[in-house]
Amino acid sequence: MDRNLAKNHARSSLLSVIPAAGTGAVWDGLSKSTFSALIIALAAAIFGLQFSAARFSETASGIWDRDLLLRLNSLAATDSLHIWELDNNSLFRGSPIFFSLLALWFAGDDRKRRSRMLVGLIAVCLATVISVWIQFHVTSHMRPLLDPALPLNVADPRWSLGWDRSDSFPSDTSTLFFALATLILIEHRLVGILCFLWVAVIVAVPRVIFGWHYPSDLGGSLALGPACVLLFNAVPYPQALCERMLIRFQNHMYLVHAFLFIFLSDASMLFISLQKLGKDLVRLFG
Repeated sequence: MDRNLAKNHARSSLLSVIPAAGTGAVWDGLSKSTFSALIIALAAAIFGLQFSAARFSETASGIWDRDLLLRLNSLAATDSLHIWELDNNSLFRGSPIFFSLLALWFAGDDRKRRSRMLVGLIAVCLATVISVWIQFHVTSHMRPLLDPALPLNVADPRWSLGWDRSDSFPSDTSTLFFALATLILIEHRLVGILCFLWVAVIVAVPRVIFGWHYPSDLGGSLALGPACVLLFNAVPYPQALCERMLIRFQNHMYLVHAFLFIFLSDASMLFISLQKLGKDLVRLFG
């Protein structure tokens, strides 16, 4: 009888543990989804505030945007063109970001991590396309260096020539790099934080100092880029499709690596080739 009582007690203990573990797993999944939803909602709110500052320049937020631009632009000098050229150098500004991405990709044959990264890269491309589309089709504010009413220190007068779009909200360059930094942050927290700091200091802020963008343009980019990556990361179906694709190409991974190389090389140039290809196709078939 004692043996039967012990068995029943062990069985009841096991049954009491199993639901708790399942509940914990469900709670972890819900907490991750809730956290992603909160971050995306916060990013949408920030993007809306930054857009209102860009669209309505006479409001308090718009005046603050203009004042901060002029303060940061006062740091620029006519002989600081070489600093801008260094900041805008694709190899210099992009090396930490793209090195980290490739290191994470080749850190091991982890199919789940690689599927997350592929989905994240698709989100990066989408965020960049959205930022360029907004600049073309949504009226916000004129690019600072094109606005004759702003007393800016312009390092190179040629910057005011040859623009195909005059609006500057949001910054497509900052959107791209903030989105890439978010992708890295998902896979490695410390490296992702360092990449965020690099993008902010080397890529984003100099674009305000030299009059290419308003601070609100950077705020919109900081909201748009990470929000797209987090949104795609929170949805399981794209990751499942990419994982199936990796399984199908598991004996031909060199093709996936080649695609990744082409994608990152064009991303380092803000998808200029992809933009030109799209314009050429529109002219050809439009």
